[in-house]
Amino acid sequence: MKKLGLLAGAALILAACSGGEPEPLTISGVSVETDLPAVGSRQAVAYWQSLNDDLETAIAAQFVGRTDPMGKQINVDVDEISLNSAFMAGATAETARLSGRVTLVNLDGTDAAAYDVTATSQDVVSYLPPGSDIVTIQPTSAEYYQAIVQAFARGTAQTLSATP
Repeated sequence: MKKLGLLAGAALILAACSGGEPEPLTISGVSVETDLPAVGSRQAVAYWQSLNDDLETAIAAQFVGRTDPMGKQINVDVDEISLNSAFMAGATAETARLSGRVTLVNLDGTDAAAYDVTATSQDVVSYLPPGSDIVTIQPTSAEYYQAIVQAFARGTAQTLSATP
């Protein structure tokens, strides 16, 4: 009986010691979906027309060196309402945003986790060209577009990498 207790204790100690750092998240692919006809503004549709491909590329770039065919799939469903924010009356780069639902999918097709991710002016600042001012930059400019795509991709990676 005493040996059984020692073995159980040893097993618990080994289990505690092996509980080190979790394996980093690996991904098998990225898919972005935006229902552009639901946006409702021709200007917004024209501005965001390449968003799916651009976001897929930007998010995948966040996981360079951490791809694996056996990894999880990242699916992003962009919130179409946020796409209108840059085109609303009185919109500024400080009020424009990009948001969406990011789902991490297991190899068997089940959802591992889902998160809402949003890129706002605070997130965009570090991705603007040097010398840019968030107060004066137009939320419909090419510079802002690139910055908000990069900020959303980084936010997605940070959110998913924090997932246990």
